[in-house]
Amino acid sequence: MRTLLSQRFLNILLIVGFVFSGTLFSQSVAVVTKVKGNVEVRRGDLGASFNAAKAGELLNDEDFVRTGASAFAVLIYLDDKSMVKLKGNTNLSIRGKRVGKGLEKNLELTGGTVKAVVSKQRRGEFKITSPTSVASVKGTSFWMITNSQTGDAVYNEEGIVQLTNLATGDIVDLLENQTGLSTPDGGLTVSTTIASDIPVDEDDTDDVPQELRIIMTGPDGQEKVLIIKYN
Repeated sequence: MRTLLSQRFLNILLIVGFVFSGTLFSQSVAVVTKVKGNVEVRRGDLGASFNAAKAGELLNDEDFVRTGASAFAVLIYLDDKSMVKLKGNTNLSIRGKRVGKGLEKNLELTGGTVKAVVSKQRRGEFKITSPTSVASVKGTSFWMITNSQTGDAVYNEEGIVQLTNLATGDIVDLLENQTGLSTPDGGLTVSTTIASDIPVDEDDTDDVPQELRIIMTGPDGQEKVLIIKYN
């Protein structure tokens, strides 16, 4: 059985002498670590335009990410290294409300497919909200496929996912290797996962160490470097 402490989690290292400022944390909640194909970001304002995303780009609360057909992206939350993978034709709004030293995370998935690899949460829960359901966890790995017409499919790989149907308020707990189906008419079922139904993870790095360097300007005007090492 895989564990949440496996090498697939990220190790975020800071260069000596660099400390995240309150200003940085209040603005940035996640970072884009991988981009394949057409991936775009729109900053918080609904009237803002979309721009091509790039590896190393910082994301703020209420930024919106969308992927084109056959595209792929990986996002990492800065506070606890939780990772979100977006497959093609996915639309996702980033939410991160600061609570103490951690973030309350509630991604708004309006359509598409994501995989979340969630570290144990310091405060609150990690949630993905769709038009049909809410999937909430404290630490696990799971896939969620959302379609506004047919509803949601959640494939849990580790830990426990609590799945709530918004039409009825009904709740089920998905254990390891269980699938939850939630429909707009209130349907909510649990079954054993069929391996062939699980989406293909397009992240080809596996356990090969990767490194991303981000140059930031601190409140004193000096440039600092954030080094993100991940598998």
